Order: sequence, then structure tokens, then C-alpha cells
Amino acid sequence: MVLLRLRSALQPRFASVRWFSANGNGRPIKADVVVCGGGITGLSVAYNLAKHGQKVYLFEKECVASAGATALSAGLVTAPMFWQDATNQYMTQKSIELYSEMAKSGRFTFNKCGRVYMAQSPASEISLKRMYSRAILHHEDAELVDCQSDMVSRWPMLATEDVCLALFSPGDISLDAVGLCHEIANRSAELGVQIHENCAVRRVLLGEEQQVYAVETDEGLIETSKFVDAGGIWAGRVPVNNLPNGRMRMAAYPCTYSYLRTGKLPNTVHSQTPIFTDIDSGIYIKATDYNTICGGFVEEEIRALCATQDDIDAKWTVPEADWDRFYIVLEKQLERCSSLAACEHGDLICGSDTYTPDKFPVVGECDAAKGYYVATGLNGQGLALAGGIGSVLADWIVGKLNVDVAKIDVTRFLDLHTNPQYLIERVPEIAGYTYKNMYHSHQCHTARNLRMSPIYYKLRDSGAVFGEIMGYERPLWFSPDVDKSRNALFHGQDSLIGKPEWFNYVAKEYEACRERVGLIDLSSFSKFDVSGSDVVPFLQRICSANIDKPIGSTIYTGMQNTNGGYVTDCTVSRIANDHYFVVAPTIQQLRCALWMRKWAREWRQNVHIQDSTGLYTALDVVGPASRALMQDVTGKELSSSEFPTFSYRELNIGMATGIRAISVTHCGELGWVLYVPNEVAQNVYENLMEAGREYSMMEAGYYTLRQLRIEKFYVYWGQDINSTVTPVECGRAFRVDFNKDFVGKEALMQQIEKGVSRKFVQLLVDKHDLENDPWPQGGELLYRNGVPVGWTTSAAYGFTLGCQVCIGFLENKQFGITPEFINSGVYEIDIANKRFPVRVNLHSPSLPMVSSEHPIHYRPTQ
Repeated sequence: MVLLRLRSALQPRFASVRWFSANGNGRPIKADVVVCGGGITGLSVAYNLAKHGQKVYLFEKECVASAGATALSAGLVTAPMFWQDATNQYMTQKSIELYSEMAKSGRFTFNKCGRVYMAQSPASEISLKRMYSRAILHHEDAELVDCQSDMVSRWPMLATEDVCLALFSPGDISLDAVGLCHEIANRSAELGVQIHENCAVRRVLLGEEQQVYAVETDEGLIETSKFVDAGGIWAGRVPVNNLPNGRMRMAAYPCTYSYLRTGKLPNTVHSQTPIFTDIDSGIYIKATDYNTICGGFVEEEIRALCATQDDIDAKWTVPEADWDRFYIVLEKQLERCSSLAACEHGDLICGSDTYTPDKFPVVGECDAAKGYYVATGLNGQGLALAGGIGSVLADWIVGKLNVDVAKIDVTRFLDLHTNPQYLIERVPEIAGYTYKNMYHSHQCHTARNLRMSPIYYKLRDSGAVFGEIMGYERPLWFSPDVDKSRNALFHGQDSLIGKPEWFNYVAKEYEACRERVGLIDLSSFSKFDVSGSDVVPFLQRICSANIDKPIGSTIYTGMQNTNGGYVTDCTVSRIANDHYFVVAPTIQQLRCALWMRKWAREWRQNVHIQDSTGLYTALDVVGPASRALMQDVTGKELSSSEFPTFSYRELNIGMATGIRAISVTHCGELGWVLYVPNEVAQNVYENLMEAGREYSMMEAGYYTLRQLRIEKFYVYWGQDINSTVTPVECGRAFRVDFNKDFVGKEALMQQIEKGVSRKFVQLLVDKHDLENDPWPQGGELLYRNGVPVGWTTSAAYGFTLGCQVCIGFLENKQFGITPEFINSGVYEIDIANKRFPVRVNLHSPSLPMVSSEHPIHYRPTQ
């Protein structure tokens, strides 16, 4: 700590601050981009922007790398194989490439020492095996060690008798974060970046249409249309005019954690001794030939920087380290490495970083101000991600983005996620998962019951077990336990090996939806009313399908970007000549609205876009008996000719009116989704439950919907398709109307003409033991004739097909993908380092159906 204080007191290394102001002529200096923050993230952004030829000014209120997460970093960089998510893998790889390049001429410690992950539990063992399977993607010579004597001989300083599996990751790095920052700053200055130390950003100025036009600093005004907030734990603290709260709110919040820097271990250690990480305990040790760093990310030890609502907007600083809180971590450290007790002295250092509600960074352009970009929320993995985030955000700003950013996009969150009390409750839990992968099924135990449908308590009393998405509680499955005092909120994640706890319950719900009728709450779906005199030409240009259909029609369509990728996929129902009802994925509530409003402004279209997500409770009536049930509760003839598939009607149920009914179920079964005004939702629910008794109707959860849809090869946005996937690649080009102009048409036409290098397929896993084998989670590597050729995006169990079913893609960049290429290979899937044969389908197999009411346009692919 003394060293850090001395460094802060030194004169600035980059002396350009003194001449910065009005440039001698009374006019402000102009910049393409202004970056706030002199840590590793801000410097990486500035460096990568300069490589794009941008004129960049960077401002740091103190000295480069002298404060915040970078200055207090332990200097550990996690290798790409750790990450389950492909975007994080990409950013980590870019980080390591940047740091390696800097190390060639830089004068800072850069040690590719590797890391040993240790597992004590079966779940952690499977996680390590999944990491090992991913190593091949990054050409890492990873090694699994399951022999106790081998562990003892290699790492004698550790107690390993309780370790069931260890994984050596050779790509992990230990480095001097401060020295790295100075090297990037020097390289940036050589590229023309103007770095101003001891010069704080005082205010960001917004003009017409909330566009950034200038930034006010300690030494004057600088004119710019793009501002990057890379302030780390201070991100979002800069005042911004014309914003309701006077500053940019974002779904990221700072936490503190502690680590101990002590003397050399009394064992044989050296500079190449790997980092040791116990993933079950959340602790790590980095031992060298001159010192030892040990710390951990344990939820009980982590603390959000502000503890009360009263001081939320106070100017916070990193507090002194707390030995009492650190004792939780130290106790675990001594159990793993008893020789730590023999070290002569130690300094406890309190570090900090910003954390987000879902453990992904927040990056990109904020919705409240055009030109205001953010790069923060690195969740304790700042060094691993910052270099790559700089590359991604620079590409984003200059319009050359070529990687999917859906999971890191700042606009994936709503205002409710920026609530300080929500974040204070959530982020310590997220920090506790720093060295653990959170799979798709993961549910947090904190900050729950935020958004609930009007029938939430009815569902709970029926046995619903809830999971959260976008803060919304939705039933995952229904348990026979209907005790009102039980905890109905699922937390943790599904078992990675063997049948999960919900398997038998979901099997019964699935059976009801396939053979009788089921009722599923889909209230979390994003919903929009789009109207106005220009609504038809507007939607025709923004949607790739033909939406100019008669009133009462529902169209499944994508909204493509200029590269042909899916911005979203949605249903568009025509309510009137100038009024449409748009239903999009839950996680698209803000992004879909922003996309539509962007083009409405650019094209100067007279349309009104109203977010009506919170106005309706959505009930999905699914199954072969759904038509009979719907006729009973509405008193109307709902034959296939009167209410065919992909249609919209407004119905009454009992005394309730204004119910929007759409004959689409999102899972390929016969049925309707009823969008019920909230004030009558409970009445409609009770009517459906009463009438449904005659048909042995069961309530079902989201997991049942997932098993149903994957058997029919229905892809979901955010899991299977995203901004980098096109309809041509996922077999849905037949839904695109090429006889009209729309965003992305040119790119799709080129793909059809030239062919594509990857195709989405359905995979049926053979020789898989449900009780004892690891289950696919998405992200599994696929092999064709023994050679890696793609990976899975989502997975579920197919009860009708009687096997695990995955959706994934096959890729052949050299020669392209053809049906002949796909059909001529022998395929395997690697699930946690165990390979299984798979059958590959370009189209969904024919399933036996109780109901035959499925017209050809219900096919997910052609």
C-alpha cells in the first residue's frame, strides 16, 4: 500500500496536461472520442481506437493506473478455456494477445505460469472436465490430474487429499498490472492518443436528441460526439446534463474484496509455480520465489461499497482492509496450504471491482444518451477481460463489430436493474462466483421477487418453482409440494451429471402438453404496440418477413441487422390497419424497442412504439385438447378455419374482455397464447383452471416449453441465434420475403448466392446414460470424423425422441457447408471430456402427434 501511495504522489508521466485548454484561440479542442479512466480498460479502449485512426483524448483524475481496480490488482489473468461463454472466450483471447505484444518490448513482469484448478465436489469435477474439453479450441495443452500421489509430488505445499480432480491450464498469466498500463499508455501516445493525468472529467454535455456534444474537464471543454465511461468503480459518477438523475445509471456496482501479500512460502517454489485456485472454496494462491499472494472470492467476505440507501450517491473510496472479514478466506487458505502460517509477515490489501447482476460486463452505447459508451462491470476478472473489451468496444464505435455482444450489451438491462438497493443485494453473490462458471440454468438467491405476474401467488400455491429472467419470476416446473410457507424460488443450477431434481415433474407436464392440454405462464415475454400512419412501410423495412397481411394475421419474422444477423425474432400480429402487436423474447425488452426507435427516427416514419410488457399476463394454452378448452371458455367456434394457426383475435373469457389471443405456442404444439389485461388476469386464470379439469389440464413451466421446442428444432434468440447468425445459416430463409426491401437484405442475398460456411443442426445424442453421464448444457464441442467442427448452443431432453437433444452448428470455413458435407460425416459430441455419438438432422424429425393440425408454415426449417 505504501508503494501505491508513493506512485500516486509522483509527477504525471504524460505531461500533455499542462497545455490542454482552449487551444489559444477561444475554441474548444475537438476529438473523435473522449475516454474517461486511466485504468487497464480505458487505456485498452483508447489504444484500440487509435489503431482505427481515431483522434482520442483520455482523462484520468489521478495518474495512470494509480487508483481503482487496476492499481490494487493481484495481476492474475485467466485463460480463455475457463469461460463457458464464447464472447468471454473471445475477449480473453484478445486480452492475452494484447498483453503478450506489450510484453515483447515492455519493462514489466509477464509470467505465463499457468494455473491449477482444484475440485472437491462432483459438480466442480464436471466443470473442470468441461473446461478441459474447451482447451482444444484455444490450442492449450491442458492436463487433468486425478492421481493423489501425482498431486502430492507436483504440489507438495498443498493439502490435496480431498481433491478429486485437478486441471492444469497452461495459458494463465501473472503480470504487473501497473507496468502493463504504462506500456499501453506509451504505445497509445505513440499512436496519437492525448493522455491527460490529474485532470478529471467534470461533466458530459448532451444536446439535441440527447446526443453527446462536449465533455467538460478540469482544464477546459473538449468537443466530441462520443464519450467512453471506463471509470471502473466510479463509472456512472460523472454528471450528465439533461438526464433525470443527473448521471448515467447502469447495472453495475462496486464491491470490495481482500487479498494477502506475504513472504515466500517455506517450500520449493519459483517463478513458474502455477496459480492455485480451489473452485469449491473460491480461494487462490500465487506463490513465487520472493512472495506469496493469496485471496478469495467468498460471498460472506465480499461487501458492496455502500451499505445503506442514505449514502448511495456519496463519493465513495476504497476502505481499509478488514482482517475480521478476511478471516473467512484465511481459514480456507490455511486448510489448503498450512505452510502459509509460517510466513514472516503480510500486508492485507483491499481491492475493488464493479459487478453486474449476471456476471457479464456492461459494454456499449447507453440508451439514455447517444454517443455515451460504457465499459465496466468486469466482475473481478478485469485483467482477463479488459484488453478484449477495449478491442470489442473500439470496433463497436467505428462500426466494424464482428462478434456477438448480446450478453455484454449495456442495453440488455432495464432501469429496474440499475436500482442501487437491487444491486447491493445481488452483487456480493455474483462476486462469490468469480472462479465458478454460471451455466444457463443458474439462478441467484439474492434480489428475487422483483417482477411478478398478477397470478404469481396462485401459481406458487399450485406448486410452482420459480426462476428469474430480467428480474421476472416465471415458473420453471411444478412440484407436488404446495406448502405456502415453502421457498418457491429455485437457486443454484441444474445438476451437471445425472437426472436433475425436476426431471419426473417435467415429464408429466410434457405428457399433458403433448397428449391433453397444459397451461404455461409466459408473462415475461416482451410486448409492444406499434401504431401510426407509417406503421406498415416501417415494419416492412425493419422486418425480413412480409408483415402486410390482413387484419387478424400473425407473422413470425426476424429483424435483421445490416449483416443479416438477428437483432431479434418475434411475432407480429396485425390488430388494425395502422396497429400491430409485437411479441419478442424476454431479454429483448429494451433492445427491441431501441432498434425500432432508431430506424423510425432515421427514416422519419410516423410510428408510435409503446412498451406494453407490464400490461398483460400471458397464458399459453398448449396441447391437442386446447381447441376444445378454448371453445368452452370463450363460447365461440374456434375451428381450424375460423381461427387457424398464426392468427390473431380479440376474445372474451367469462366476464373478462380485451384478451388478445394468438394461435402460436412457441413450441410447435397446437394452442394459443392469451395476452390478458392484468386487472382481469386472475379471473381468466381461474376460469381456465376450472374448465381445464374436464381435460385433465396440468400447469407447466418453462422447462417443459424448452423440452417441447428443442425436439422440433425451434431456435431461441440469445441461446441459439443472435446478431451474428442469419436466417440462411439457421434454415429459416424461407420465412424471408426477398420481394421487398428490408434491413439486411443485401447480406442475405449474398449468402444465398455464395453459400455459407456454417449451418445450424439438431443433434440427437446416442449411448447416453441419463443416471450417470454428464448432461449437455450448451457450449459442447462437436467432432466430425474426429476433427472439431462446431459446438452446441442449447440442450434439453427429448421425451418423445427418448434422448438428449442439442441445437448447434457445424462450420467449414475453407469449403463451406453443404448437405453433402453434413450427411457424409460421423459425428460425436464431447460432454465434460466424454464423447458420445450423435445423429445430425438438418430438419426436425417427424414426431407422432395426437393432433394433426399443423400446416406446413408451422415448420421451423425447410
